[in-house]
Amino acid sequence: MLRPRLILFAGLVSVFFPKLGLAAGNWNLCSVPSFDYIAPEGLSGDETRAGAQSVVSEDGTTIRLTGDVTVSRAQQKISADNVLYNKSTDEVFASGNVDFSTPNLRLQSSQVEIDSRNDRAKFEQLEYKLRNQHASGRADRGEVLDQNRSRFSGITYTSCDPDNRVWYLRAGELELDDETGIGTATHARLYLKDVPFLYLPYFQFPIDDRRQSGLLSVKSGYSETSGRSYSAPVYWNMAPNYDMTITPAYYSERGLQLNTENRYLFESHRGQLDLSYLDDDEKDDARWFQQWQHEADLAYGINADVLYADVSDDDFFYDFVDISPNYKDLRYLDRHIRLARSGETWETEFFWQDFETVDSSTSPGSRPYSRLPRLSFNLQPDPWIDQLQTPLDIEWVSFDRDDSVTGNRSDIVTAVNWKSSNSWYFFEPGLQLAFTDYQLEDNPGDDSIQRTLPTLDIDSGLVFERVAGSEDQLLQTLEPRLYYLYTPYDNQDDIPDFDTSLNRRTFSNLFRNNRFTGADRIGDANQVTLGLTSRIYKKEGGDELMNARIGQALYFEDRRVSLDGSRDDASRSDAIAELDVSPNSNWKMSARLVYSEEQDKLSDKDFSVGYRDDRLVANLGYYFTEDELEQGLASMVYPLNERWTFVAKYHYSLQYRKPVENLLGVTYESCCWGLKILASQTGQDFEDFDETTNSIYFELTFKGLGQAGEDIDKQLSVAIPGYDPAF
Repeated sequence: MLRPRLILFAGLVSVFFPKLGLAAGNWNLCSVPSFDYIAPEGLSGDETRAGAQSVVSEDGTTIRLTGDVTVSRAQQKISADNVLYNKSTDEVFASGNVDFSTPNLRLQSSQVEIDSRNDRAKFEQLEYKLRNQHASGRADRGEVLDQNRSRFSGITYTSCDPDNRVWYLRAGELELDDETGIGTATHARLYLKDVPFLYLPYFQFPIDDRRQSGLLSVKSGYSETSGRSYSAPVYWNMAPNYDMTITPAYYSERGLQLNTENRYLFESHRGQLDLSYLDDDEKDDARWFQQWQHEADLAYGINADVLYADVSDDDFFYDFVDISPNYKDLRYLDRHIRLARSGETWETEFFWQDFETVDSSTSPGSRPYSRLPRLSFNLQPDPWIDQLQTPLDIEWVSFDRDDSVTGNRSDIVTAVNWKSSNSWYFFEPGLQLAFTDYQLEDNPGDDSIQRTLPTLDIDSGLVFERVAGSEDQLLQTLEPRLYYLYTPYDNQDDIPDFDTSLNRRTFSNLFRNNRFTGADRIGDANQVTLGLTSRIYKKEGGDELMNARIGQALYFEDRRVSLDGSRDDASRSDAIAELDVSPNSNWKMSARLVYSEEQDKLSDKDFSVGYRDDRLVANLGYYFTEDELEQGLASMVYPLNERWTFVAKYHYSLQYRKPVENLLGVTYESCCWGLKILASQTGQDFEDFDETTNSIYFELTFKGLGQAGEDIDKQLSVAIPGYDPAF
């Protein structure tokens, strides 16, 4: 039995390839790994077993093993034709078919020199295989510098099957540092089917799961507005708490664009800065976009939120669809500062908000008001005896807009609410008093206006329940609801409209105590709302399978308060019916119908059906609002097989007979690489979809070398609910 020191040979060799390549991905499409590790039997702990045809020691210091030499430990095995071990220096020299293996690594070399005392080693003409990373390659020479670092000359690396190397990386020099998790290559060339297509004089990549700098997936495409495009995002991990993604993009019709995404994270601060710049050859002008998002936890429990966005011109987001602010409304760019603090029963907020109108042709009267600033305080004290609640809401806002009425609005709303409920009923009467004060400038009427209005509402309902289902596995409820609302009339025509609109026609809004949003209008009301809800639950687990509801308000008086000075004399509101059905975790169906009493027909019709499982996604939708929109859509993610996936979306405006957004794409995933192709046709919704842009994009990913890009995945995730990229 040899002394355990010999096993340092195994430990030293394992330094060569700590975790080469990115974290193990989906290697199910690869062939069976090219080697199988069989653990030595009968070994435990640090026990070492060695064998050879001949073992000779001439001076008691040097041991020579020849002929089928094997050294085994619990998770390591070494074999060679010849091994020479010097006990005094802890040096090992192995030659002839040297083979080292662990459960994840197999390394073969012509000869090995190991200095165990100094944790150094040299290898000649080595080949390696990594099972977990499905990686393999060879090197002319390898050297272990210490326990963490190793260096190679003339090395190749690929994650493809050995007999089907679609791509591989060849580097003149490569150094791996297990302590930092970084691999550094010089004079690196990337080959596709033995054809070099990319040269990198200096290249760094991660060798473990830690986030590291490197090249992301390269994307190319074509659009009618910008021509051919190529982008090569580079991720720069500057520190554990801040990083940058730099994306140079070339457009054949416009020139070179530089985009950066800068993220930072500190103990109390976090945020992101997005910058884009292009000297546009087509427009002969500089075009840019910038956006800063910041969140902070300040002293005394104050939370801060900052958003700033700016863009050079009206068409920027239309020409560069991959770049957009962090919200969907592209007509106005939001800039705000929010400071908020809250306690157990209260919260207060300072909010400063301004907007940039992207479309410069928008009239001043159609632009949103800026809040410079808004101050609010909300108090929800603990209930008094028998669930008596006394909430208080205070708001002060200074509104500003060019060529418009401006001024300050103070709004104080206090209430007394009582709540009584049980498993079979609820009864919630409330009395509210709202005082609003306006100090205005450039108002056609009075510059000082006050309004005081009380509101009485009573919300009540019953819950009936029965066992249902063929095996009594379900519970069904029937929940009638009665809501009474009274607010006296007060003429508010001389009050400007700063931030007020009618509530959207939904079932829940039928039971609100004001038909308007914002504080500029308090609707007069003397009405009762009738509602009926039925739900179906699973008895085990309580999952809701169905929720059906219908409601309508009955008016006892005309509604005279409006935004345009008109009078509503209908005796009943529109009837609203909604349905949500989820028979299982895969299916979800929703519907909303609004029946117009005035027009005696359905004025709103919304339907959507969604299905998703591990990979298959399908969505159907139809949305109709009288004189506003009529759109239909269908989208799907369909795996044709384990390699090919088909994605599509058809979104069409039936009102304008124009496409809203059409997508057609395919993704291909192999053992070691992946390709995404996406064609799109998009319309400008704020111009009645009168103009459309056709584009096509390509994105290539090398598994184990570069991470997948985000542009195509980001677009599909927004466009197709349930989309989950495979790679």
